[in-house]
Amino acid sequence: MNRYARQIVLPEMGQEGQERLKSASVLCIGAGGLGSPALLYLAAAGVGRIGLVDDDAVDISNLQRQVLFKETDQGTPKVEAAKAALAELNSECQIEAYFERFSAENAEALLKNYDVIIDGTDNFSSKFLINDACVKFGKPLVYGSILGFVAQVSVFWAGHGPCYRCLYPKPPSGHIPNCAEAGVIGAMAGIAGTVQALEAIKMALGLEWCKEKNLEPLLGTLWILDARSMQTKTLKLHKRHQCAVCSANPSDIVLEQAEESCAAKTDVKNISAEDAAKRMGKAVFIDVREAHELVSGRIPKALHIPLDTLLSNEDSVGDIASDTPVIVYCQHGIRSFSGASHLVALGFRDVAHITGGIVRWKDELA
Repeated sequence: MNRYARQIVLPEMGQEGQERLKSASVLCIGAGGLGSPALLYLAAAGVGRIGLVDDDAVDISNLQRQVLFKETDQGTPKVEAAKAALAELNSECQIEAYFERFSAENAEALLKNYDVIIDGTDNFSSKFLINDACVKFGKPLVYGSILGFVAQVSVFWAGHGPCYRCLYPKPPSGHIPNCAEAGVIGAMAGIAGTVQALEAIKMALGLEWCKEKNLEPLLGTLWILDARSMQTKTLKLHKRHQCAVCSANPSDIVLEQAEESCAAKTDVKNISAEDAAKRMGKAVFIDVREAHELVSGRIPKALHIPLDTLLSNEDSVGDIASDTPVIVYCQHGIRSFSGASHLVALGFRDVAHITGGIVRWKDELA
């Protein structure tokens, strides 16, 4: 009681809620930038059983953001160092370490004994595989992603809302820089991973409990933080009825490891603001930002279709022919990829999105 007094006193938790956490199990795939803070807060909150999956060892470059580790852990498998750190934090938690890479072959064995899954990975290949496995085996997935100063968190659970492929049907084309190339502030990983821990705690309490206590998990909602201005927004996501994964029979889902290369083929093109400007008059431009964002500037004659409207209403594109070139943009180039991917799924054959969004457009073309 003394240990968890600060959260037991909350009416949304109470002793019964604490007991629910004690009997819950959470599997975190990836013990790096996102996994480190998530694991720390899950253990501190008293989640009864925590699993961690990672096949990497601690490196000096990890210490800038992977707060589970210290200098003396260099060269040690991350799962071993993490298990030791979590055991020191809360000896009452059962910590299970899996020194292996999450794969199509071990997915069922790893997922089947856990209530909630956290995606702490940093590449599209793993994120698509984890999503597909969670859909296949009926597990709620707490998704997180960071790049530069932008963080995203959501909860995907087939049967209760959309899956990750409803948001991103296919991997992006071209080279998408990882954190090592694009850079990341360590605190960004801390923010996103902590939000993931909070969402995992809600899911561990159960949907009925959350409903009764007025807790709202990010189920079918994408939370976005742009830390450059500390602006946050939430977007309602909707299940795509033609989704190749969550619209399929779970037994028919085939788990496959996608190419590790960020240059996986898709029909969505990444184009610069300058190249997009050259296609003015030849392509239809679609602005997927919210209405209140339009005051910061617009591309002339662009159609305004907010992303949540585009994803939820197939008629939102009106009578635009599927062979019409379409260029999608948003504020910073994050949401536009989702919108462009959705248009490809609808059958549009020439779709691009502007990297850097309207901000890059104004910087390059003003």
